[in-house]
Amino acid sequence: MMAPGHQVVGFSFGVAAVTLLPALPFLPERPLEMIVFFMFVLFGALVPDIDTPRSRLGQKFWRILITLFTIALGVYLFAPALFDTYREPLKTFVMLLLPILLMIRGHRKMTHSLFFLLFLVGYSYFVQWLIGLPWYYFGGLVTGAASHLFADFITKRGIPLFYPFSKKHWSFFVTFKTGSMVEKIVTFVLIIMNVWYLLLAL
Repeated sequence: MMAPGHQVVGFSFGVAAVTLLPALPFLPERPLEMIVFFMFVLFGALVPDIDTPRSRLGQKFWRILITLFTIALGVYLFAPALFDTYREPLKTFVMLLLPILLMIRGHRKMTHSLFFLLFLVGYSYFVQWLIGLPWYYFGGLVTGAASHLFADFITKRGIPLFYPFSKKHWSFFVTFKTGSMVEKIVTFVLIIMNVWYLLLAL
C-alpha cells in the first residue's frame, strides 16, 4: 500500500482497538491520551517502510540520520569535550536507534515480518523501563505497525511473515496491486467508515 492508505488502515486499527479492546493496559483513557495514541498509530503505520529511502518516512529518517551523523562527526573532530558533557543522552540515543538499524535488511524483509512485531513489543518494554513513557505510546506504535503488515499482506506482493527464518512472501487469498484503483477504493471506504463511526461517537 501507499503511505496514505497505510495511515487510513492504521487509523482503522486504532479505532477497532479502543472500541473492541478498551480494557487492555496499553490503551488510553483520557481525551488527550487518545489524541497522542492516534498520533503514534499514524506514525507506527509508516514505521515498517523505514527500510526504504523511497518511502515518505524513509526519506525523512535517512536524511535526518545522515545529518545527525555529520554533526556528530564534526563535534568529534572539532569539539570532542562535548561528547563527555552529553555522554548519557548520546548513549541512550544510540541504544534506541541501533536495534532499528540492525533490523533493516532491504524493503519488505525484516520490518515486514512477525519477528519485527515481536521485536517492537520487546523493544517497547525496554524503552518503557529505560525512560518510563506511558504505555499508550507503545500501544499506538505497535497497533500502527501491525496495521501496516496487514495492509501489505492483502497486496499482491505480500510480506515475508516468517523472515528471517523463511523468505517466502505470504498474502491473503484476495489481493490487489499497490497503488491500484482497488487500493484507492478500499482507502476511500475506510475513510467513510471512520468518519461515520466518529460522528456516531460524538
